[in-house]
Amino acid sequence: MAQRCGVNFRLLCLLPILGLLPFHQGGAEEVTIMAANISSGNFQSYDPGEGIRIFRGLDPDVVLIQEFNYQQNTDSQLKTFVEDSFDAGFSFVEEEKTSGQLQNGVISRYPILQSGVWDDADMSNREFVWAQIDVPGEAHLWVVSVHFKASRGSEARRTGQATQLAGYINANVPAADFVVIGGDFNAQNRDEEFLTRLAPVVDVTGPWPVDKNGSGNTNAGRSRPYDWVMVEPDLGALEVPTVLGGRSYANGIVFDSRVFTPLSAVAPVMQGDSGVQGMQHMAVMRTFELSEDPYQTWLGENFTSLEPVDESSVWGALADPDEDGLVNFLEYAFVRDPNVPVLAPPIVAVALAGGNVEVTFPVRDGVGLTYVLEGATDLSGFSLVSGGTVSEGELLGLVKMRSVTLPQSALRFFRVRVRE
Repeated sequence: MAQRCGVNFRLLCLLPILGLLPFHQGGAEEVTIMAANISSGNFQSYDPGEGIRIFRGLDPDVVLIQEFNYQQNTDSQLKTFVEDSFDAGFSFVEEEKTSGQLQNGVISRYPILQSGVWDDADMSNREFVWAQIDVPGEAHLWVVSVHFKASRGSEARRTGQATQLAGYINANVPAADFVVIGGDFNAQNRDEEFLTRLAPVVDVTGPWPVDKNGSGNTNAGRSRPYDWVMVEPDLGALEVPTVLGGRSYANGIVFDSRVFTPLSAVAPVMQGDSGVQGMQHMAVMRTFELSEDPYQTWLGENFTSLEPVDESSVWGALADPDEDGLVNFLEYAFVRDPNVPVLAPPIVAVALAGGNVEVTFPVRDGVGLTYVLEGATDLSGFSLVSGGTVSEGELLGLVKMRSVTLPQSALRFFRVRVRE
């Protein structure tokens, strides 16, 4: 005879809700990261328009931009530049305008959670600009936009800049997050000393992005590797080919409009855009496949609005909009609809089977949650239940029924604790 025991749910750890990014369907999303010092003209700015056309044609998701100058660099003018080059939904950060005439910046399709400037003690006209970005998946993306000292005789100064930068990253970036350093390093070759200073925080080895003809050099004359997108090994393991114009670039692309074909695939780019006066660099892009946070995807599927004002009452992890006694996070964990109240049958079922007790409950498959069975002789002293036999039933959609078979004991109450 089946007996229903007391059930108590406790939520120990809930997934962070860190942004109002529109939620995407599917299990992974490709994120393209670009290093871009593609200003032009006589004033190292984006006013002439060639860089804007390249941005529009290549459509990257995250840009580490150098010489971030447009008109008089007012906030409204830079906003207009970003909207013209990308879309209205992109956000951006840049240096304080008093820091120099060669501003670094970050532009992102995804929400920028926080940002700032790390002082480059070697340079007076630009700093290291960093941003923490809420990309798909549980790890955040930390990006740093850099513009190292130019010229063949400045190797020691670039080494000093790299030493500073590695120190900032080690001191500020959580180990669980991804790191990208990108921009104009003015590297004269792939063996410069500054690369050894960055090697502890990002991968500085090949293979590297190339153009259609196999060249990885990025200066105007295509003879030196000035521009890089450097990523830490964990992110590098997620790299996928960058596909552009029907061609697959296994390790990313160096974009040069003078050699790229077909240009129709990157409209409105014109053939001569990468060779105009003042265009001293080529854009570099790499692509990574990031897993989405399944809980945030679930929120997007079940709630039409994720406005902050509705968090506590509608879509928050501890909200119970259907008033059935189960908060949203547990509706997710036990594969229920948070908008439809279901009061029976109980989530945790307990039955006597011969000389054993069988406790059965649903688990969501493949999302990395941990379900811990606890038992007690009364409602005040729950502890971990151990020593049972665990079995799982057939996968039905997203759910499996998990059964824990235990010898009969003094335990009278059971509950399931869910944690990440």
